[in-house]
Amino acid sequence: MSAPEDRQGPADLQTYRSVKLWMDTVNKMFHLSEAEWEGRLQVLQQFCEAEGKDPDEIIAEARSDRAEKIDYMRRLKRFAKTLTTNPTLAHDYENIIRSFFINNGARVVTKPYPDVYQRES
Repeated sequence: MSAPEDRQGPADLQTYRSVKLWMDTVNKMFHLSEAEWEGRLQVLQQFCEAEGKDPDEIIAEARSDRAEKIDYMRRLKRFAKTLTTNPTLAHDYENIIRSFFINNGARVVTKPYPDVYQRES
């Protein structure tokens, strides 16, 4: 990632190949608005800053090393908790980043909301 004085905004993320692929793939199915993307890109930007890497670097590492991809998912859980204390919102943030990984060919397990596991049969 850039030095803090050169900090990029969410729109700048769209110059990365991995972000373009993610947006193109998701938009083919869901046609998200610019406002919806703005929020997602903000979360991705914050995740990249927390990792100290750009989106393309993160995807390259996750695709080349299964253990690294798993570590990213572990760090993602911790990262989401730094953004909010609301478990539902934290889960939504995690899903944004999971979508980024999945749509760039880094297969990760997605989980439903915790209440899905606690429902009575």
